[in-house]
Amino acid sequence: MWSRRIVGQGRWLGVLLWSVFGAGLAIHFFAPHLKIMDNAFVVPPALLSEGQAIVPSELVAKERRLQLLAGLLTGGGALGLAFYYFRRPRAP
Repeated sequence: MWSRRIVGQGRWLGVLLWSVFGAGLAIHFFAPHLKIMDNAFVVPPALLSEGQAIVPSELVAKERRLQLLAGLLTGGGALGLAFYYFRRPRAP
């Protein structure tokens, strides 16, 4: 009974860490990636159809923020999972 209780208490942490890791991968997968051709940014057609002025520095800043967020979540989740499974007690 004691070993089942210890293993059961840490499950929420494992689910949380897998969720953080998955969120980082999802952000990276669904983020709009900037394309560069002939040393120039390729602006998505959706931005051109809105008729607003396009500022390349804002596009680059947004891309960097999304990459940083995805990297932090993915790396933090992976590191947390490594420690979680390394220190987790083994079930008999």
